Amino acid sequence: MDIKVILVPYDGSHFSENALEYAVYLAKSIFLGDPKKRIIKILMLHVVEEIPFTKTLLGKVKINRENKNTSLNEHANSIYLETKTLMQKDMNEKKKAYKSIDGVKLESIFLYGDPTNHIIDYSNNNRVDLIVMGSNGLQGLAKIRGLGSVSRKVSEAVSCPMTIIR
Repeated sequence: MDIKVILVPYDGSHFSENALEYAVYLAKSIFLGDPKKRIIKILMLHVVEEIPFTKTLLGKVKINRENKNTSLNEHANSIYLETKTLMQKDMNEKKKAYKSIDGVKLESIFLYGDPTNHIIDYSNNNRVDLIVMGSNGLQGLAKIRGLGSVSRKVSEAVSCPMTIIR
């Protein structure tokens, strides 16, 4: 099997940190064993989960934030932007930390919506050779709703090999 692109769903949790560390180790090992010395690309995919509000509520409900009344929609957008900014900073630090490792190139991807569906769609539609994913994430809304594990659902639906890291 020829691995050129590794997808790492990344949410900043301990499990996704371990998955990223393993993906870098694996990429470095592949690079060192490759006589052609081809660079292995690691794609850190972060999906900001949608806040489940009905469309009628988004424009009507007002939130007092910093002495300004904002709609729920504006507040949700603000949360999304703040989350993306924090995660970009974290992922940029990871890229900087692993920059000096020969044969490994990290890239960041940000999407908005359902993490499970985006991970599946991205891997199936973008020449991903391997997914390295943490066994658990930050366990936000999906855990509260009592849904199954994201890693389990992804492993059942993707067309490429997948490694689950604890």
